[in-house]
Amino acid sequence: MRKRTFVQLLGAAALPAMSALVHGQPRWPARPIKIIVPVTPGGTADVMAREFGRRLGERVGQAVVVENRPGANGIPATVAVARAPADGYTLMLTFTQHIQNPVQFANVGYDPIADFTPLCRIGAAATVLAARASLGASSARELVRFAPGKGLTFGTTGLGPQVILEVFNKSAGLGMLNVPYKGETPAMTDLLGGQIDMALLTVATARAHIQSGALKGLAVIAPGRAASLPEVPTFLEQGFQEINWTGGWYAFVAPAGLPPAVAARLVDELHAIGEEPAMRKTLDDLNITMNWLDGPAFGAAMQRDMATWRALVQRSGVVIER
Repeated sequence: MRKRTFVQLLGAAALPAMSALVHGQPRWPARPIKIIVPVTPGGTADVMAREFGRRLGERVGQAVVVENRPGANGIPATVAVARAPADGYTLMLTFTQHIQNPVQFANVGYDPIADFTPLCRIGAAATVLAARASLGASSARELVRFAPGKGLTFGTTGLGPQVILEVFNKSAGLGMLNVPYKGETPAMTDLLGGQIDMALLTVATARAHIQSGALKGLAVIAPGRAASLPEVPTFLEQGFQEINWTGGWYAFVAPAGLPPAVAARLVDELHAIGEEPAMRKTLDDLNITMNWLDGPAFGAAMQRDMATWRALVQRSGVVIER
């Protein structure tokens, strides 16, 4: 009798382990989650990662840690995520350079589609060409009238801004020089200090300085004017038809091969966070226009964006590194 009871108890104890084997990995999440951001602290991507991370941690009952890994157009950070275990404990808050880098550089070390599980596209941020107030230009049109031959400089914080401004630079014959930065914070510091003449920045980063008069907003890159800078016209409004890139976005991805149940849970949680009124306000304050796409639909959109970007790079004259 005692032997039969022991066997029954042993079988009962084995049921949870058997269930785990049947249903896959142990219940997620069982430990802290890491969000890698490929830029310096303080910019739009960093703020978004921290806001989503804090709320995600509250919803799933685990700590969510944001790790900034700036440099080299985000390539090292992106490669690190691609090579991380596909277990739901490493995520990435990325943006359009995710699909831009493979167009611009050879052998970046990652495939933007095959090496990742697309979770969601959150939205797009308007960007503004901001100039030091002493430059003497109040619009892109005015800049074109006096910039040629002046040897002006423009700061960029990644591949995207560089290509876009080189299209403008080349088409208008401005002869400006590019100064690369690892993030918006150092670019803004040098712009305010007069070390560079202008920079392409997110509206959220430049807005307060434009409103105070420390900087001049010359033109916005967006389908329409930014709500918080209604006085700054778009490039298209000013007649610069070649500046037609409006496909910028911020998004969450994870390593390829993420278990479907974990991916579905993450998509659901992130989507729910994006719908929270407080999060909506945060995104509005960051001048993020929501254009949410989940999972596979976002993956297809990335492929389309790569084709569009490849054509724009060719027009920019930026040398593709081989």
